Amino acid sequence: MPRKKQPELTFQQHIAAYLVREHKYGVLEQSDITDTEHFIAEDLLWSFLKATQADTLKKLEDDYGTDARDEVFKALRKELEHTPLWMLLRHGLKVRGLEFRLFYPKPRSAESAGVKGYPENRITFRPHFYFGDTNQEIDFAFFLNGLPIVVLELKHEANQNVHDAVTQFTKREHARKIFQHPFLYLAADTSDVMAATDPRREENFRWHNTGLTNTPRNPDEYPVEFLYREVLSKEQLLEALSFFLVRVPEREAEDDKTKRSAFTLFPRYHQSRLVRRVAEDITAHFAAKGDIGKKYLADHSAGSGKTLSICWLADRLHSLFKPGTNEKLVDITFILTDRKSLDTNIREDIANFTHLKDVVGIAKKAEDLPRFLKDRKPIIVTTQQKLDYVLEELKENPELKKLRVAFLIDEAHRSQEGRTAANRRLLFRKASEPDTEEPEEDPEEQIARVIREHDTNQLFVAFTATPAPATVSLFGASFDSYTEAEAIAEGYIVDVAASIISYKTLYNLHCHFVPPPEEEEKFYPKGVVSKALMNVAFQDDGLIQYKSEVMLRIFEKDVMPLIGGRAKAMIVTSSRVAGLRYFNIIKEKLKERGANYKVLYAFSDFTHPETNAEIHEHAVNELKDGELIEERFEGEDYRLMVVANKFQTGFDQPLLAGMFLDKPVVDRNAVQTVSRLNRCHEGKKDVVVVDFTNNAAAILKAFQKYRKGTPFAPEEPDQDLCPRLYAEILAAGVFTQKDAADFLKLVANGTDAQVQFFVNALRTRFQANIADTEERKAFVYLLARYVKSFHFLTCFFSYAAELKEFTTFAEYVGPQLIKQGSVSDLMKQIRQTEVIKAAVEYQGVTTSAGPVKLRPGKGKIGTGPPPKKVSVQDMIDEIRAKFDITDEEALYIKQVTEEKSVDPAIHTTVTAHREDPVFLDGAYRGQVNGEIQTAYDERGRYEELSDPKYTDPSGIFDIMAFTVIQTHLSIAA
Repeated sequence: MPRKKQPELTFQQHIAAYLVREHKYGVLEQSDITDTEHFIAEDLLWSFLKATQADTLKKLEDDYGTDARDEVFKALRKELEHTPLWMLLRHGLKVRGLEFRLFYPKPRSAESAGVKGYPENRITFRPHFYFGDTNQEIDFAFFLNGLPIVVLELKHEANQNVHDAVTQFTKREHARKIFQHPFLYLAADTSDVMAATDPRREENFRWHNTGLTNTPRNPDEYPVEFLYREVLSKEQLLEALSFFLVRVPEREAEDDKTKRSAFTLFPRYHQSRLVRRVAEDITAHFAAKGDIGKKYLADHSAGSGKTLSICWLADRLHSLFKPGTNEKLVDITFILTDRKSLDTNIREDIANFTHLKDVVGIAKKAEDLPRFLKDRKPIIVTTQQKLDYVLEELKENPELKKLRVAFLIDEAHRSQEGRTAANRRLLFRKASEPDTEEPEEDPEEQIARVIREHDTNQLFVAFTATPAPATVSLFGASFDSYTEAEAIAEGYIVDVAASIISYKTLYNLHCHFVPPPEEEEKFYPKGVVSKALMNVAFQDDGLIQYKSEVMLRIFEKDVMPLIGGRAKAMIVTSSRVAGLRYFNIIKEKLKERGANYKVLYAFSDFTHPETNAEIHEHAVNELKDGELIEERFEGEDYRLMVVANKFQTGFDQPLLAGMFLDKPVVDRNAVQTVSRLNRCHEGKKDVVVVDFTNNAAAILKAFQKYRKGTPFAPEEPDQDLCPRLYAEILAAGVFTQKDAADFLKLVANGTDAQVQFFVNALRTRFQANIADTEERKAFVYLLARYVKSFHFLTCFFSYAAELKEFTTFAEYVGPQLIKQGSVSDLMKQIRQTEVIKAAVEYQGVTTSAGPVKLRPGKGKIGTGPPPKKVSVQDMIDEIRAKFDITDEEALYIKQVTEEKSVDPAIHTTVTAHREDPVFLDGAYRGQVNGEIQTAYDERGRYEELSDPKYTDPSGIFDIMAFTVIQTHLSIAA
């Protein structure tokens, strides 16, 4: 063997000395490893068995005498032929009908079997471990009770690096058992660490660092001190064996799914760190307070393994006991996902935790959840929509109220619109109307609403990659963070926002319908009209034909060759009707081409507005009974998936490498949608994103906003806001508390007809008291702001019963005070709108910009003023004149600019940095731009957020940001 270079040897000796000094590990001689095929230090294992299981060993000796030892090792070698060593360590070894433990995990309760056995575990290591006829060398081999568990290769950056260590592993003689039996193979240099459970291929090694840069706790140690201080500690090695390691079973080839060999999962550093930190913190809290009433925010990047982190955390919470006692900390753990039918990810991942199969209940049917609650199932998987029901059950059921319950919430937010915005839109929708998409309450709003006045026996952990200010206010600052920048740097996800190919969809609309005089005064919320009109354009057959051809050409030229020719792509459409046209057109084009790949269409079932036909996902895609569309998409012959309001979040398909956006996506929704492409796969290095909405700059800005973690700082909620708004409403003299009380009694005991008669009387009184149209809108806005504030602030504070009573009243009555045009009236005009000219224009490639600094929260809660009302023809005229500013737009520009010009948080930052024009005119100007866009989002001004004249680098939002900063500078001067 060549002699070691001095720096590497110094590094090795330093670690060896640390292991002996700090961890008290023993050092093996090469001769101690007596089994040179399986590399077992047999005397150490035999000594462990004698010290911990003498009675069982005596029974074996009574039957086999001096051959008892041979029987043990014969059984061990036989089992190792088909069972991974770590699984024998975890589950034990059967010898002639007798059960032997090969190690004892850390005891979880006072009655655990490991209370006496755990101290007898012996970890030893052999530096310069030799094997084979030619005395090949490994830097370190670690043993537990004489059995090999970890192998470590070290390099010193003065000569080589971690990648050389990985290469060394991949070129080894893998038939040797030392490259099969250990559960962990570590490659490290002085700055970085990589880990694998199978050392045969370079792709198996993943980064195992504490962050973007490793920093030693002790300045006298190497940057990778955490490796030999934490990862190789007795506690963490035994914890991995007893808890973290997961065996994913082999999958046979089935239909169009390829065969997959069994493999072992080991957590990434941030995953195990989170689980340990939550477990340690809540255990300490419980020991001190006697309850588990805490909330934690896990700010973990998209594609970084959140579902597995949730599964590991659920497993850990299930097994926690109060130190030194038999008292469990958590009686029931709920895993809540917003995926509805997409709970496949959690379901499949938790199925790999085979030791939990009897304690996990997955609520697939309506009757499952009540049954699981009744049976006290320790781990229950359900959807976020059931959180309200669960908390009410815990609150009302005396038996359940005694339980300590944990909620693990996967992606605490997802959609674009809030509770009051959805309510406002409901006014323009009838049950029989098929034309518009079903409104969806923002799950983040819903969670903030229902996690209120909870008992101290409830623990909440929210996982999110793109936290909103409300999430940060509700859960506090991130308890554990793993940013997208880390995930990209470590290769766990692909950078999907490096560049976006941009096309602009151009169209002209014309409406033949001339409304009669009595209908001219009927107006509609601009958000509703704008979306409906955009759908007219984006559903145009000619446009879809043209864009489909562009998409197929780009897919076949730029996407298909990726990932060894296996890449898939997603087409995100503006509506279910448009998605259906895309699907049928692309399906026909593929048939004409004689293509060897197919397309699928993912959507929620709907009634077609033109034919009144029922359109079902199952039938359109010709799925088999019980088959999920995501399962079909795994097949090699399915390469394209058209989606409409589905699979834009929580969908994991590593072969996705292309995305075509024919629907504007904004802020968090943009990050979550495009991040469907970031899942890693062998050979996946590049992705292709094509945007047809001229929204590329806004998408990239959204990624920059969230790349380094949450861009929001936690803020203290204002407890007095609700009482202030309540007093302001009553002071207007329109409604009284008695109105609210009478209304609730009527709702509880009366008929719907009686309720609506009461509402009509209230509306008449409202109109008599407030004559001015703008003042009426302002009052309705005040009611809406009160409702939203109450739902948010009850997450933190308790309020008098009359405020809650008035909230229910205002929430129901407020949206009905101003009668507006119906969906039927609106759609009568929309249906007669035609696309008279359309084209798709190549805009070039937009690349990502630099980082964004942390910005404080705004300290305000509200829905924003109600949308400006415009007629259909007004809206068409506005779209025709895209680059003109209307009076209405000017009003909002003025309003938002003035609001931000008196924002105290912005003023504090500008004042603190008034001597730093580079920061103010650069990074901070971008942050103020983001706050202005948030203000538009709160006001429901979605059309401006997707309009390039607003979002371009020198657009309206940028000018507004400059003006706001200059205003604050002049005040600070």
